[in-house]
Amino acid sequence: MQTVLDELFDHYNQFVPDAESLQEIEDAHQQLRRSLENPERKLVLRIIDNKDLIAGARARESFQCGFWMAWRLFSQLHSYDSGRSLEVILNEGGRFAMREGEPENEQQN
Repeated sequence: MQTVLDELFDHYNQFVPDAESLQEIEDAHQQLRRSLENPERKLVLRIIDNKDLIAGARARESFQCGFWMAWRLFSQLHSYDSGRSLEVILNEGGRFAMREGEPENEQQN
């Protein structure tokens, strides 16, 4: 199950910063390279890399927690009404509609 969660996370975690933010980061990186000596520069860059690794791990962990919470909620809803399908339960209240087959506008093409 872990590889499935990893695949889902990788699929949905497609954050791409805007061009302005990327340029700002690149400018700050160049200023840092010019202003620091080599040992200090390596230390600062190592700190930044480690911070990014921690942020990535936290994002993956948060995604997994959200997934498991949704799974538990789904399981409880499913067993709440005698094991009937969640789709059937939601359809009865008029809150969920899912037609079989293709949507009408795609069938005409």
